[in-house]
Amino acid sequence: MQLRRLIVRAILLACVLAPARAHAGLVDRAEQLLRTIPEQRDREHRFAVADQAQSLCEQAIREHPRDPAPHIVLARILTIADPDHPEACRPHSCERAIAELKEARRLDAAGAEAQRIASELGLVLSRVGAYEDALAEYDRALKLVDPERRPSLFDDYGRSVLYGNSAETLMALGRLDAAIERYRLAEATSVQGDIEWELAEWGLGVALDRDEQIEKSRLAIQRALEFDPTMAHLTDESVFFEPAGDKRYYEALGHEVAGDRELALAAWRAFLAEAPSSQYAKRARAHLAELKRAPPSASSVDPARVHVGVGEIMDIRGLRSAATLRDVVTQHQDELRLCYARVLRTEPQARGELRLQLIIEPTGWMYTRARVLLSTIASDKLAHCVELAATTWRFPMSDVAEQEEIVVTLSFAGR
Repeated sequence: MQLRRLIVRAILLACVLAPARAHAGLVDRAEQLLRTIPEQRDREHRFAVADQAQSLCEQAIREHPRDPAPHIVLARILTIADPDHPEACRPHSCERAIAELKEARRLDAAGAEAQRIASELGLVLSRVGAYEDALAEYDRALKLVDPERRPSLFDDYGRSVLYGNSAETLMALGRLDAAIERYRLAEATSVQGDIEWELAEWGLGVALDRDEQIEKSRLAIQRALEFDPTMAHLTDESVFFEPAGDKRYYEALGHEVAGDRELALAAWRAFLAEAPSSQYAKRARAHLAELKRAPPSASSVDPARVHVGVGEIMDIRGLRSAATLRDVVTQHQDELRLCYARVLRTEPQARGELRLQLIIEPTGWMYTRARVLLSTIASDKLAHCVELAATTWRFPMSDVAEQEEIVVTLSFAGR
């Protein structure tokens, strides 16, 4: 099918929880390994961990062939992807994952796992381009999911996630009216500012733009940028695009609405280069032509040409090495440069330092929003953008089940 030229985004928020059975130890161990995989940026190491988890599930299946739970966990393991290509399974793995989920459905005579199986099948079918079948599974899951349930670290799929995923599938099928309606349902059933809400706004903005509802599209993208100014959640471990090139459409639209003219031009060109046969290529060319006609602003600032330095890092507990902490902060310098470049458009003399407080959970995620403790730069806009960007950062897991507080000094020194 040629539908692989269209977009599907999957939101993978947690691993499956195995029920308390005699063999639950095997599935629990597989699940524990699965939880560590997002930290593994090395492709071979990631796949080696996935293979270990797979072996544990296969052993559980041999020992308890009538239990659907190991098949469900195994299907999730089989969809582990190369971190540089999150849209693609390893060869033949997606197809096997579909078979495992169908086997789980056969074994699940009481329907205890019916909603989870349908949700997972929707994701995997999307990845192989079977969009009509994927939509049917999402619709099945929506009929089964508890209306009050929300996704969390221990609860994979709430209605907002299912509405968002099915909206992506409808957009892949070119059914923009239905996709827009589903995005609005995803928005209505999520909490403003949560990642589900942000992703619903991004998707809604793109769908409205593709439907040429320009002003409504810009409003949705602006709402998303208010909570995700550097578009960090579009590169989150929990998000993939099918095909990968369609991600450029989101980035291009975000940069265009934010006023990042040169970055928007580059992203639209990248989209057309990576997804030339997309049914939405015509709309992308229209954006590109319009940006080219508009003269560059005299206040335009290239983020690559501004200076952001990572200075002293004070660590209250010392649970992670100084080098590890510095490496993570340094990896996000492009986001900090983008925040600073936007400020320099209207505040060209902005210079100075920020001291940024981060409270890190043992999982590596932020305990609460990052906070600027002290600033020599009189710019609330910069502090706000840096805080929101830093809140999405993830550090390596800690062996100690305690929070770690660090204070990072960041310097901003102009072009």
